[in-house]
Amino acid sequence: MPITQLPNKYCAVHTEPNFCTARLQELFKHPPLETMTTFHSLNYYTLLLITEGKGKHNIDYTDYEYSKGTLLAIRRNQVHRFYKSDAKGYLIFFKEDFLNRYLNDAEVAQSIQAFNELLTSPKTQIENQELVEIIKLAQGLEMEATFISDEYSNRINRSLLHVLLSLVHRIKSRGFNKVELNNNLQEFIKFQNLVEKNYHKTKKVEDYADMMGFSSKKLNSIVNFISNKPVKAFIDEVVIIKAKRNILHTNMSAKEVAFKLGFNDPANFYKYFKKHTSYTPETFKKTEKV
Repeated sequence: MPITQLPNKYCAVHTEPNFCTARLQELFKHPPLETMTTFHSLNYYTLLLITEGKGKHNIDYTDYEYSKGTLLAIRRNQVHRFYKSDAKGYLIFFKEDFLNRYLNDAEVAQSIQAFNELLTSPKTQIENQELVEIIKLAQGLEMEATFISDEYSNRINRSLLHVLLSLVHRIKSRGFNKVELNNNLQEFIKFQNLVEKNYHKTKKVEDYADMMGFSSKKLNSIVNFISNKPVKAFIDEVVIIKAKRNILHTNMSAKEVAFKLGFNDPANFYKYFKKHTSYTPETFKKTEKV
């Protein structure tokens, strides 16, 4: 599926191509509405903050209901779609390059962990004073990017965006033991990268434990702590997301998708897909086709 670039009407006024803001309610007033309400991906990290009203947004084929205080974090190039609604809110788009001019590599990597959908839910519900603070930051980003837009605006917005992402990271990390989180996060990300690279070769827990140099028990402990799911469930989730993307956004047959995902027998892929989605590949494609 080709990458959909941001509509020119939102970024034409900005001198910074790696950062942009928009209002949700404005998004629905102008074309290309049909692009935004069908499955697509953007070459930007996206924050969607709801300030008024209710609705839903689909990320990787899962619908997330939203209301005032909902923050959705959508990873760069992640498949998603808008649903038309009367809700109001802010959209903030950025690329790593925008932050790289202000932060070092480690700080950038930590900042974008809020967008790691396999590490934490894309949806965060924010309330009370924290919501007030985040709305103020969103307003500040919009003001600098859209209305002031002088030689100081990019530097100010890098700082504001870093503060916003740090607050989101704090909220999402709440409830974790900070020592265990710091000790396990690096290993979890290494494991996640291995799955993304090798899911078509192996789906066995013990194979990934061997790659990590761990016992299966230790790997399960790390993955359970960070993602709240066992290793096998995590691997299956990655495979199903890849399967859905190939079924919906390529011309491959279910048999071809099966082979691409590493299934030697397409019948096993059919059983696997139906077990995890309750659909056959063909039924899923008909159900999700827009």
